[in-house]
Amino acid sequence: MAEMSSAAINDLPDSAFAYIEPGGIKDPSGRTAPRSKRHFPVHDEAHARNALSRAPQSPFGKQAMPKIMSAARKFNVKVSAGQRSAFGEPPPEGFPERRFTRFPLEVRQARPDDPKHIYGYAACFGKLSRKLGGFVEQVGHTAFDTARTDGWPDVVCRFNHKDDLLLGTTYARTLDLHVNETGLAYDVEPPQSRQDIVEYCQRGDVRHSSFAFRTYPGGDEWGVSEFNYPMRTLLSVQLVDVAPVLDPAYPDSTAAARAIDGAVRSLSDWVQAEPEEVRSRLAESRAMEFFKRTDNIGPARQPKGQAPPRKMISGAQAMLDLLNNQQDPYVDKG
Repeated sequence: MAEMSSAAINDLPDSAFAYIEPGGIKDPSGRTAPRSKRHFPVHDEAHARNALSRAPQSPFGKQAMPKIMSAARKFNVKVSAGQRSAFGEPPPEGFPERRFTRFPLEVRQARPDDPKHIYGYAACFGKLSRKLGGFVEQVGHTAFDTARTDGWPDVVCRFNHKDDLLLGTTYARTLDLHVNETGLAYDVEPPQSRQDIVEYCQRGDVRHSSFAFRTYPGGDEWGVSEFNYPMRTLLSVQLVDVAPVLDPAYPDSTAAARAIDGAVRSLSDWVQAEPEEVRSRLAESRAMEFFKRTDNIGPARQPKGQAPPRKMISGAQAMLDLLNNQQDPYVDKG
């Protein structure tokens, strides 16, 4: 890696660094001062590799990990199992997030006497969702690479995501998954006891699909869409299940809250803000403020001369507002 001078590193924008310690201030150029609070430049492949090797020994390595992992994926830097272990990378946890697509389902049958299969796309690449509660989302082409490399471990197919309506599993080879240019396709052979669901799909009563996932640390990134709206891109996820679904909507507020809880945690890590602050701003469609901020400090620590902090809302109220702020969750019109 070509050595950069201290002056050149100081000239980099804050966005080039994987972690910035709290307590700094923004100078007129929009960079954090003192510069020593900025850690791990990851603006190119060489520095991303360097950050991967140095971060495990740093007290700031854990906080920097999501953006270092994101930069590694961006520059096609392979992250070894040893490096993940050194980072102390935890497995994805929490309730799975769910997204929906309206890509049409098919019922396929190779020969008249063969069993009927349900075929569809659980996810489509590069298609912007509608509003998911303060942000939009797209599935990147690399999102399922880890799951595919691992052989699609323990993925199930359930009608409407219900445990008592199991249709097939990758373990039993009654569920087949593959990725193509369109997205993540699934082909499931339901048991004879679930031929009613096959008939629903064949008649067109059931015509949507969905997938559930957990995001790996650093497995997503945040930016702004062409419509000037917060946008999340899924880059690496743990696939939990795929499902033909009757209606692309969440059944209640609890499910809706869980459906974006991973996104809330991810954005709070990305912008280094408290989850409740992120949740509140998403609920009020004010998350763009995170991408326009120049002070890098929370609303409760505004300097003198600036507007007083706004009244914070409770987490429960934020969840209700998020639900009201949603349109159809992950929708692809083909």
